[in-house]
Amino acid sequence: MKVRRLVGVVVVLGMLLPASAQAAGVQDVNRVLFDRPYVEVLGASPAGVLYKVSRNVDNSLVGLSTWVKPAGGPAYQVDQSFQQLSGDKIYGMTYPSGTVAYQYVGTPTTLRCDDSPQPIPGANWTRGGFLFAPWGWFSNAGYRVEAGRAGCQVNGTYPGLSDYNLAAVDNTGYVTVGSIGTEGDRQLTYRSYADPTHPRVIADAGHTRYLSGVSLSGTAVAWTHQDYADLPPTGSYVVRSTTDGSAAPVVTRLPGWVVATAIAGTATAWTTCQGTGDCVAGSIAANGARTQVDDTRTVVADGNRFVFDTRTPTPGVDAAAGVGGSAARTRLAPVDLLPPITYVVQLGAGGVAYVDTQQPANAASRRFYTRGPGTVTLSAQTKLGQEGGGTKLVSREGRRTAYVDTAGALWLVTDDGVRTKVFTPATRVAIMGGQQLRISGSRLLWWKALYTEDRCDPPGPGCYPWYGNQVPMLYDLRTGVSTQQPIAASWTQAVDLWGNYLSWAEDNNSIWRRDLASGALLQVKAAGTATVQALAVHDDWVAWATCAANTQDDCAQSVVAHRNLQTKAAAIQLTSGHTRHVALSGGHVVYDTYASDHPAPGTLKVNRLGTSATGVVGPVSWNGSFDVHDETLAWVAPDEIARIGPNSAFVAYPKYLGNGSAPPSFNPALRLWNAEFGISKALPTCSLTIKSGPTVRRTLNCATTNGSARADWDGRDSAGRLLPAGAYTWTLAGRDGDGTLRWWTGATHAITGTVRIVS
Repeated sequence: MKVRRLVGVVVVLGMLLPASAQAAGVQDVNRVLFDRPYVEVLGASPAGVLYKVSRNVDNSLVGLSTWVKPAGGPAYQVDQSFQQLSGDKIYGMTYPSGTVAYQYVGTPTTLRCDDSPQPIPGANWTRGGFLFAPWGWFSNAGYRVEAGRAGCQVNGTYPGLSDYNLAAVDNTGYVTVGSIGTEGDRQLTYRSYADPTHPRVIADAGHTRYLSGVSLSGTAVAWTHQDYADLPPTGSYVVRSTTDGSAAPVVTRLPGWVVATAIAGTATAWTTCQGTGDCVAGSIAANGARTQVDDTRTVVADGNRFVFDTRTPTPGVDAAAGVGGSAARTRLAPVDLLPPITYVVQLGAGGVAYVDTQQPANAASRRFYTRGPGTVTLSAQTKLGQEGGGTKLVSREGRRTAYVDTAGALWLVTDDGVRTKVFTPATRVAIMGGQQLRISGSRLLWWKALYTEDRCDPPGPGCYPWYGNQVPMLYDLRTGVSTQQPIAASWTQAVDLWGNYLSWAEDNNSIWRRDLASGALLQVKAAGTATVQALAVHDDWVAWATCAANTQDDCAQSVVAHRNLQTKAAAIQLTSGHTRHVALSGGHVVYDTYASDHPAPGTLKVNRLGTSATGVVGPVSWNGSFDVHDETLAWVAPDEIARIGPNSAFVAYPKYLGNGSAPPSFNPALRLWNAEFGISKALPTCSLTIKSGPTVRRTLNCATTNGSARADWDGRDSAGRLLPAGAYTWTLAGRDGDGTLRWWTGATHAITGTVRIVS
C-alpha cells in the first residue's frame, strides 16, 4: 500500500526472507558447520542490535547475511542493504533509486519514503556513506527528515550541513567536521537541536589531524587519529572531549591504527580492525584504566554498555561495561558456525566429489549416493586430501576420483583407497594447468602447463617462471601413461570427454568430435564469430553454448544448442541469458543462465534432448559448478553449498564406454584376471561369461552401482576346476530398467574379447 504523508510517500514492502525449503528429494552435500564467521556490529540501542555475518573469501570479506536482534526477542534476518541502527529503527539505502529504506526493530516490514529529501553523504569514514539518527536523517539544504510509521516529514532546517561534513548525530545534536590549514588538521563543531544557530567548537588539545571515527553521546564526543610524529605511523590517539566545554579533552595513545570509537557512559571504546587482518579492540575507563581483547572487529554502544562481536571461543554478539578485562559479558546473540564454500562439484554413478573450504585448507572429498523414487540418500563424507595448486579441480567417475593436492600433483584415488599419482609438477618444466578434469571410462582428461620463459617485474629481482603453453592430456588408467592430444584447442576453449569420444572447440569456434578408438572425426558445428563458451559430449550428443552478443567475458546473450551426431540432424537452439557452463546426460542438457556477467546468482535449467522443452532446477551461485549423471543433478547453490537431487526421468540405454581394462593373458598360479569395464551408468544386472568355443566355462557377476563393472576370474570353471592353458573368449552383457547394454556407438552386437591362460 502507499500512504502519502506531507512531502513523503511510505511504501510497505515484505522483508527479505531466508531461503525457502528445498525442493523434494534435494539434499545438502557438504553442510558441515566448522568455519568461524566474521561478525560486524552495525548498531545498537536499548531497542536491539543490528549485525552482519561475513566470511573470508580469498582475503576479502563477503557479506552473507544481516540480522536484527530485538531486546527480549529472537534474532531475524533482514536484507543486507540495512547498515545502521539508531534508536528504534534500522536504516539502509536502496539502489538504483538511491532512497532510504527503514524498519522498526522487531517489526520486519520495510518502509521507504521515496518522495522525501534523501540524506546527505556523511564524512568519509561513515558506514554505508550516510548517517542516521533515531528520528531520521539530514538531507541537503539541512532539512531534518523525520521517519515514522505513517511516513516521512520535513521538520525544520538546520545550519552548517553539507556533503561529507556530517561526522556524528544523536537525539540531542550533531557534529560537523571541517578542514583548517593545509596539513590535514580538522575542526569539530557541535550544534544542538535546541540552539542550532550557536555552534560550539569542540576542544581537541591539538589532536585532529586527519581525524576519523567520531562518536557522539549526549555531551560526550570521541574520535581517533593516527600519530604522525612517526612515519609511517605506528600508533593512534583516542580523544574524548565534551560538546559543552565542561571537561578538558582526555588523550590516550594506543599502538596500531585505531579506526573507530564508541561511548558508553564514562568509558570510551576503540577498535583497530580493518578487512581480514588481525583485530584488537578495547576500552578506556574514566580513570584512564585500559583493557583490550584480540579478535573483536567492531564496538558500538547501546547507551550504558558496549556491544561488540566475539569470535572465540564461540562467535556471537556480546555486551559489557568494558571491552576486555574482567568486565562481565552478556551474550546478546549467538552466531552459528558456517558451512564451507564449494568451488566445484562433480557426479559419477553412485558418487559425488567436491572441493570446498573445509579446514585446514581446501579439501577434496567424496560421498556415495543411492537413488530411490524421487529421493537421494548420501553416505558419510570421506576426505580424500587437501586440494591445492590454485586449481580447485576434481572429477568423479566409476570408482575413482581425481584431484590436485597442495603441491600441485594430480592424483587418482579409488573408492577402496588406492592412490595413483598421475602427474608431479616440476619448476620450470611443467605444472597443472587448465580449468577442468574429466574421468570417463579408463581415461582422464587434464591439462599440462609447460614452462615457456621467466618473467621479471621491474626493477627486479622479482623474476618468476611463466607456464604459457597449456596442452590437453589424456591419461590411460590401464597403462599409466599420459599422452598429449593433437587437437587445435587452447586451454581457454572448451574440451570434454565421454568414453571414447573427445570433443573440443577450436579458436575459430568450430566444434569437433573424435572417436578415440576408431579415429573417426566429425564436425559438430561450423566455424563462426560467436565464441564457444562451453561444451559437453555424452553418447551421440554434443551440447554447447555460444556468446551471441559482446565478448566471452561480458556476454549479454547466449545460444544453448545440442546436436545428435547419429542422426546428424540440425542442432536444436535456445536463446539464453549469460550462460557459462553446460553439462549433458542421456536425457538432458543442463545449463546455467544469468542476467548479465555481474556476479549475482543465476538459474539452473534443463533442456530435454531432441526438443526445445526446458525446465527450471533452481538458483545457482554465480559461475557455480554443476554436473549431471543419468537422472541425478548436483550444483552449487547461492549459499555456496553443494546440492544433489533427482532429475526428471528419461530412457537411455546403458553404454559400454570402451577402452576397458581386460588383460590379454594371466597365470592363475600367480594372480587373478582382473577385468574392469567403464559403463555409462549403474548396471544392476551384469554378467561376464567365459567360454572356450561354444562351451560356457564360467559366468561372473559384474553388477555395479558406480558405473565400473568389475569381475575377477581365477581361471577355474563353474565346478571349481582349473582350466587348461589356452585362449578363452569373454562376453560382457547387462541391462537396467531402460534396456540392454550397448557399445558407446549404439551398436548392439556382442561386447566380447579374448583372454589367454598361460602357465
